[in-house]
Amino acid sequence: MERAEIIDPGFSTADAEFPNINMGEGDLILKFRDWQEIQREVFFSDTVAFKWQMIETFIDGEEYDRSHIIAESEWLAEHVKQDEIGAQEEYKHYKFNFNGNGQLEVISNGFTVKM
Repeated sequence: MERAEIIDPGFSTADAEFPNINMGEGDLILKFRDWQEIQREVFFSDTVAFKWQMIETFIDGEEYDRSHIIAESEWLAEHVKQDEIGAQEEYKHYKFNFNGNGQLEVISNGFTVKM
């Protein structure tokens, strides 16, 4: 059963402005201005899937204005099942809740925050 585990990614999505999301050559770049008016840029390497939705849907353990790793992810399992990624690879299902603006979900093998 899927469950959300809260993470501290080094930035906050709470009360952030609407994000800018771009993908090129398998990498995803997320840009937004946080609640302190600080411009944030997050680089997701080797992204195999992402989705943005304006509605909010939550699972057990998830908070509306936090960042999470989705454990036992059905979405990630489907990518393994269809041989898009290997079961032994270090991919994770991340979910970032921009309370009031929407939700970003990403399957990637990591991310870095530009300072």
